[in-house]
Amino acid sequence: MINKLKSTLKIKAKGAYHGLQAMVEKRQVNARLDNYDPAPIRNVKPDKIKKITFVIERMAKYNGGQTSILRLGTELSKLGYEVGYVVYKNQTKSDMEECASSNLSNYQGEMYPNKYLYKLHSDIVIASSWDTVSFAKRMKGYKMYFLQDYEPYFYSFGELFLMAKKTYEQGLHMVSLGNWNKEMVEKNCNTISRIDTIEFPYEKKEYPLCNRDYQGYSKKKEFVLAVYLKYYGKRLPNITQYLLKQVKEEFIKDGITLQIKYFGEDKSFHTEAGENLGMLSKKQLFSLYKKADFGMVASMSNISLVPYEMLATGLPLIEFEDGTFPYFFPDNSGILTSLNYMDLYHKIKEVLANPSKLEDMHKTAESYMESLSWEKTGLQFHGILQSLL
Repeated sequence: MINKLKSTLKIKAKGAYHGLQAMVEKRQVNARLDNYDPAPIRNVKPDKIKKITFVIERMAKYNGGQTSILRLGTELSKLGYEVGYVVYKNQTKSDMEECASSNLSNYQGEMYPNKYLYKLHSDIVIASSWDTVSFAKRMKGYKMYFLQDYEPYFYSFGELFLMAKKTYEQGLHMVSLGNWNKEMVEKNCNTISRIDTIEFPYEKKEYPLCNRDYQGYSKKKEFVLAVYLKYYGKRLPNITQYLLKQVKEEFIKDGITLQIKYFGEDKSFHTEAGENLGMLSKKQLFSLYKKADFGMVASMSNISLVPYEMLATGLPLIEFEDGTFPYFFPDNSGILTSLNYMDLYHKIKEVLANPSKLEDMHKTAESYMESLSWEKTGLQFHGILQSLL
């Protein structure tokens, strides 16, 4: 009787969980369906290109994707374009400006609250994420689409996955940050319009090289790991924590302590085997990179700025061999691990025993990144714009 009752309660609890999950997904889908327009457009090339407007959801602090939008917009502004950023959600201009400044203190361009969304007359309108496409399509101007990631991968296969994927088939002129997004769109989508590529850059001035004693790693008994962690699946939040918890316990047996410092997510996010530092400013990030001995990022879709920033400071980087890091960086730029925690444990032990390998990795990554800059990427985007005239 008791076992039957337990079984019944278990079934009811499982049903309640799935019911709650379905309600959340329904709310997310319906919120986007209200403005979703899957119809393809006829994109008319502009006679001139002077005013450019980026469409975003809302400006948010410490957001890597929006920092890249601000950097690109700023470089275009330096080249003589009139650049603006308009949100489709409610946000005051002063709040937009404050958030933008936290991402890029010297950004250039004008902030527009959502009341200006359909009043702006732009030569070029640039959607910046899949959920901004329908808004950009209703604005005046030649429609472009800045791809910073292959966004269907943000979701499990289902309605949101399909809605995101279909935005690549609606006739906007796409510009991919790096080749990986472009290849994913070409591989997975049916009817696509023009798609160009610009290089994935980073800002050298904000994360300069730090003096590091790689040879001293062989004698240390305590190491700090700076780990970029986000709640969504493409960052492997649970796998990363599990691996590091197990690796930490293995090193304890060797008399070595790993201090794991997570960052990138709200402080309320519970973490295992380490401390959650929360969402950090650029100054705080650089301070963390300087005192850390290793950095770790799970780049499972398009790469982010974080691996570039870590490597720029000379911080040895741990990435996943199944992710996209090997797509962007040459061999021997970082430590590549599988999902097996013993693999990661042995690879860290190997470089601790042979610190010259860390020096070689740094030289390889540094040589690759030497030619990258936002100025160069801005000029590449400028070239794409000029090709329309």
